[in-house]
Amino acid sequence: MIKFITSPQDMRLSDVETAQYDQIVDYVTEISLNLMAVKVTNRPEDFLGWCNELYNYVRYGINMDLLDEKHEKPLQKLLLLLEKSITCRQVKTSRITPWPFLKNFLLDQADRQALAERLRLLNYIGSLRSSTLADMSDLERLAFAGKHLSAHEPAKFDFDVELFGSTRGAKGLHELLQHTPSLLDDALSAIPLEGEVSEADYKEFVKRYTAAFATLDKAKAGLFAATRLLAMRRPDVFMVLTASKVDALCQGLGLVKLKPTDFSRYWVDIIEALHRQPWFKSARPEDTTELELWNNRVVLFDLFFFVDKDFADKSNYLKLKNKPVVVRTSTGGRTRATGVVRKKRTKESATEVVDRLLAEPDLPAYLQSKRDSMIAEVEKGKSATEVVQLLRAIFG
Repeated sequence: MIKFITSPQDMRLSDVETAQYDQIVDYVTEISLNLMAVKVTNRPEDFLGWCNELYNYVRYGINMDLLDEKHEKPLQKLLLLLEKSITCRQVKTSRITPWPFLKNFLLDQADRQALAERLRLLNYIGSLRSSTLADMSDLERLAFAGKHLSAHEPAKFDFDVELFGSTRGAKGLHELLQHTPSLLDDALSAIPLEGEVSEADYKEFVKRYTAAFATLDKAKAGLFAATRLLAMRRPDVFMVLTASKVDALCQGLGLVKLKPTDFSRYWVDIIEALHRQPWFKSARPEDTTELELWNNRVVLFDLFFFVDKDFADKSNYLKLKNKPVVVRTSTGGRTRATGVVRKKRTKESATEVVDRLLAEPDLPAYLQSKRDSMIAEVEKGKSATEVVQLLRAIFG
């Protein structure tokens, strides 16, 4: 293990990597007794491979039952540092990566990074893209913006809506989504759905986006939540930033760390930098599977950020899908079943139920004018049939 730990000293490291290595060694020293008991099975000759290997030894090789409580925090800090170092190196490598290599990298990461689930999310958002936020249902808006609710039933939302980046903490954004989504629609309309997106287009978006937040009492426009909207609007142009990504991303690109309000630098330092890379400027592929990746190539830059091997299993979609619920048995008792999702009546499902009922030809004409009232009553828990009977009793 000692030979493995010291092996980067014989590698050609950049100044950033040297600093990262020195920090790693500091934390390794604190858990050295536990780490020495781990058998070394692989000795990569490059720093990226070394970081990945050490991460596996620390994360999965150490016997946690023998770890002193005082060493738990250094171990966690070491893991975070290794994650950052891996991401930084992968981002740095992306700057010279042609499209065929990037495509293979994405496919190699498919299982670990839940690529299939990510693509299902992007395809779903693609089906909404021609609609405005104002015209979407509440759940559709939240899927677009990246906030998961238990009402996102797995049968319809077969993906974690928070993949790429969650906006759960962006209270101002969700206040606008709920009350004045048209203001966000106005901002997004500055970004064309097809073709080139210019810096002027982006600046107009920022102008309108910040103006929307000016209508709120306290909330300020933040960059990270805005990038989620932009990336869902144009996944071939924008990537999603989060607080956890920005440090490693900037180090990998050789930049000073962005602040959460650096709207200008997001375009100039991040987006333009990505657009200069070989994989971005590649020709449109003809293969259907490859084209799906290419059409989402900038938002899929997210796969350069390290995730643990159980990342895919932590999906909100899978948690909800596999959540045990209490169901009644044929004998009247109760049991817990996995994979059964208790149906919740949402605004959308209530609308569908009422519209289906109103489509019946023998219903009186006056019921058609009561559609909104019927939906409201169904949302409160009444069945559509009960509502019709009540209206018949009132209006004859």
